[in-house]
Amino acid sequence: MNTALVQVLGAVAYGELKAYEGAKAEAAAAPDEETRLRFRKVAAEELRHHKGFVARLEAMGADPERAMRPYRTALDTYHARQTDNQVEEAVFGYLGEGVADDLLQWLRKVVDDETAAFIDTVIEDEVEHEAGAAADLRSVLETTPNGKARAARASRTMLLHMLWSGRRGATPMVAFMRVGRPAELLGAILGGHARRMRAIGLAPFGLPIPV
Repeated sequence: MNTALVQVLGAVAYGELKAYEGAKAEAAAAPDEETRLRFRKVAAEELRHHKGFVARLEAMGADPERAMRPYRTALDTYHARQTDNQVEEAVFGYLGEGVADDLLQWLRKVVDDETAAFIDTVIEDEVEHEAGAAADLRSVLETTPNGKARAARASRTMLLHMLWSGRRGATPMVAFMRVGRPAELLGAILGGHARRMRAIGLAPFGLPIPV
């Protein structure tokens, strides 16, 4: 059994469970039927992802609950954050979906063929989820005074929140690093972050783009 791979799949499986719970809550609080249906679809897909990663762990001879357990504290803390700041909420959704996409794109390169084939189906869903989050953010920024400046602050808040959430216990990023090829992994994450920030008119980490 590949211990490092079991650890990273445990982190991903629990992350997908938290994503399911989040989308389910969004559907319940949706202001209109169109939004409600969208988040119900996302919730169903996230639950499928969770069950699929659990199945991959079982196929490897691992105990899924044991594999997920070390990451509960960090991910529960991260997802427990609540805010009534619409820009911050949209930025967290946009960048959070982006990080998930980048991690999955990298992960599919270092796993066995069967797991990679399943990850490909997950990526198809996640690309759509990220597009939805990007549309939400654009809509918010178009109607919010000083939206870009507030988005910059929100991006820094997200980074700090991620670091704070992982201050105790195991973190998904540590699990990914243990699989190997850390320089390539960090390059994928930082490159994806920079690309997404440019898409909303900001430099990495919410800095202004030099003229």
